[in-house]
This record gives sequence, C-alpha cells and structure tokens, in this order.
Amino acid sequence: METNLNDLEGLRIAMDIEGRGYHFYQGAYDRFKDAKVKAIFKMLRDEEEVHLDTFTRYFEEIGATKEAHETEYLFDPEVSGYLTVLAENRVFPAQEDAAAVLERIDDPKGVLQLALEAEKNSVLFYAELVECSKFEKARIIFEKLKKEEQAHVVKITRQIQALG
Repeated sequence: METNLNDLEGLRIAMDIEGRGYHFYQGAYDRFKDAKVKAIFKMLRDEEEVHLDTFTRYFEEIGATKEAHETEYLFDPEVSGYLTVLAENRVFPAQEDAAAVLERIDDPKGVLQLALEAEKNSVLFYAELVECSKFEKARIIFEKLKKEEQAHVVKITRQIQALG
C-alpha cells in the first residue's frame, strides 16, 4: 500500500536521516586514530546533531497543529513516491549497519567518499521537500538544511582532495 507523505512525515524522515548521519560519523570518528581525520568526522557528526535537534523542534511544533494531519497537506502522489524511494535508501546506513559498512572501508578517504554520496542524496531529498512543503515554516527549515548539506558536500570534497 502506497502512502502519500506530508510535511510532518517529511520531517520525520529528515530526523531519521540526520540521526543516521550522526551515528555514521560517530562510527567513522571511532574507527580512525589520526587526530586530523578524527576532527573531520567530529565536525560532521556535531553538525548532524544540530540538524537533528532543529528537525525535532519543528516536528513537535508542526505536529501540534491541526492542519498537519489534514489530507489537503499531502504531497503529490508522484513526489511522494520519489521521496519514499529516497527515504528507503536511507541516505546513510542504518545505525545497526553503520559499523559493518565502516569496517569494510580501510581508509578515511573511502569513508568520506561514501559520506559524500549520502550528503548529495540528502541535498536532493531536502530540495524536493522545499518544493512540495505546504507549511512555510517547514519550507524554510528544509531550505536551510539543504544549504547546510550543500556545504557538507563542499567540505567533504575538500577533505577528500586534502587526503590525496
């Protein structure tokens, strides 16, 4: 059964993505010993935590409104299907899978390349949420997070280049 998403569900999925990113970067931080590499993963982890806190706050605010639960706030079925597919891929691996994924990658550059793909996918996800959100507050926060994830793409790309 296919279910159409709304802003509230988009926020819930975004919270899941940010939580997965936090655990992924924490696992990468724990995996490597080099202080410079650890600092990269700590910075990325901490930014994911801020994102998660932001989404949680807005989820609670929007969830408290009657409009958030009305069918007129559902996304277009095609957009909803696309977002569901992106969400099913989960952008980052699930917390229980992150350690196994990280264990298969021997160097920090490989981890950063995987993170780069995840961040690019999160940019796509948030861009779609910006376009289809019915709540102005949700649209603003998705736009902000999209820009921050774009900044992650740049930061990670530079770190990959720096590692050679």
